[in-house]
Amino acid sequence: MPLGVPLFFDMRYLFFFFFLAQSVFLTAQSHLTFMGIEISGHEDEFKKHLEQKGFEYLSSYEHSHAFFGKFANEYVNLLVLSSPKTNVVCKVIVQFPQKEKWYDLKRDYFNKKELYSSKYVLDKDFEFFSSPYEDGDGYEMRAIASEKCTYTTFFLAPNGGIILEIDKKKRIVVSYEDTLNTQLSKDELFEKAFDDI
Repeated sequence: MPLGVPLFFDMRYLFFFFFLAQSVFLTAQSHLTFMGIEISGHEDEFKKHLEQKGFEYLSSYEHSHAFFGKFANEYVNLLVLSSPKTNVVCKVIVQFPQKEKWYDLKRDYFNKKELYSSKYVLDKDFEFFSSPYEDGDGYEMRAIASEKCTYTTFFLAPNGGIILEIDKKKRIVVSYEDTLNTQLSKDELFEKAFDDI
């Protein structure tokens, strides 16, 4: 038997083992993560995980829970959304501090876009002002408050999506949406509305 044959068979088994291990890993991790925490499970469990990461719980309203803490080297507000019936976490919204000047806000947006692009797949982006405003006219912050500024980037992530945007409160907002649990939440909302009628 030639010397290369056993090595060939060993390599084939090694590749098979590698793909099997990768499949098991991908199956085990079926939800999007935020700071290493799966966006899944009961809202109380998610709250404990955030508190272990140093976040302070602030308040709750229906299925929205507010936290304050440090994320990506900045102090931020977090909103954690859960499904209406089973209270399963489906979305995390990160609200960065408000900016006073357009230059600072725009620079922060593009810095975060570059950071997220280095980890996640950029799906699509929209960066424009609507009439009568335009970039460079000196009225950018007024345009933002009037919802005439669209700076939004969509990223594809394992088992979900991430949206980076400038919101009307003149701040960067990043939303992490878990695919399975967002659908669960929509289904539960539909069931609730159906039950009400």
